[in-house]
Amino acid sequence: MTPSRANFLRAFCGEFGAFAPESFWLASESGLAAACNGVGPDRWPACLRRMLTWLLRPLEASSVIHDWEYSLPEKTFRSFTAANTRLAANVMLEAVYDCRPACMAAGILAALLCQIFGWHAYRTGRARP
Repeated sequence: MTPSRANFLRAFCGEFGAFAPESFWLASESGLAAACNGVGPDRWPACLRRMLTWLLRPLEASSVIHDWEYSLPEKTFRSFTAANTRLAANVMLEAVYDCRPACMAAGILAALLCQIFGWHAYRTGRARP
């Protein structure tokens, strides 16, 4: 993701009132862009991640916060669960704000799948300061 795209998505998160850690709002554009890898862990094949990122494109802003949280250095189960819970909440906020309630189910399912299957990806994610 380009730094300008990451910054645009961060501004959109502010518009719809997204929940995010303070570090997300204060991050540099380049730091935020480096943390955003699209949907799925780095170890997945690039083609699979591109496809899922495209499918969940309507909820891209919520995903940026989620990627940022997965890149933070604290790797506790509590922070992992908070990141996934925030993803579900932000998906609902983003879908309502953009008048796309049908996207809610896909986003909530993604958050649930992250909680069930994402612990390894969270623990081994690229840590950012």
